[in-house]
Amino acid sequence: MTITTKLASDVGASLPTDFSSFTVGAYAGLNISLSAGTITQATLTTSPASAATSIAAEMQVACLRFDAEANTYTYIDGAKYNADKTMTVDLPKAGFYAFVSASVSIPLPTIYAEARVTSSTSVKTISYAGGELTLEVQTTTDNKITCTKKSNGTAEDPTNKRSIGTFFDIELDTEEKVKKGEIKYKYDSTTVAAVSIDPSHSTHTCKQAHTRTHTFSISLSLSCTHTNIYICAQSSWCV
Repeated sequence: MTITTKLASDVGASLPTDFSSFTVGAYAGLNISLSAGTITQATLTTSPASAATSIAAEMQVACLRFDAEANTYTYIDGAKYNADKTMTVDLPKAGFYAFVSASVSIPLPTIYAEARVTSSTSVKTISYAGGELTLEVQTTTDNKITCTKKSNGTAEDPTNKRSIGTFFDIELDTEEKVKKGEIKYKYDSTTVAAVSIDPSHSTHTCKQAHTRTHTFSISLSLSCTHTNIYICAQSSWCV
């Protein structure tokens, strides 16, 4: 197997909103390709960032991989910006990698069905599908969490509620209680109108909460490895 690395002076595909590319050495991205097989373990250390590059305390540095099939960028867990201004990145697979910075308040993009590292010491904010779903979670131990979008649900609609056809499965790598968890789902108003419901409530398993603007805020208490959730709303004629 041959690994080919091609330097890129710009990132090509548009970065997620609020992310900016920066150069390490003379490049802002790398295209990693394989002649055969898959990557089982590989670590990349970049050239140092230019002397003009300065990362302020309120900024985060990250590495994003562009997934051509999903047509989106995803965050690479564990990428480190070192004291000598190099970056160290574990390469999970072949693809295009972009080196970026953003405010610490910006949720990092993640593709559905990809595991993300969680923390026992802080709340991680994970954004899926351009902000369609945002998960804020802190686990009892350092863990991994995977969110998968489903085409159908596994439970009947709650009484006096109708599904808008949005289902997710959330899985913890190690079963444990979650210290903090919240899901925010940005629903499509056209879809809501099509099922003739009032988007004033949403549910997951057996819990419900009011919406705020176009985002469902749901308290999430994961006490088992899998939690199936689906978005629905209260029928307009319900009390």
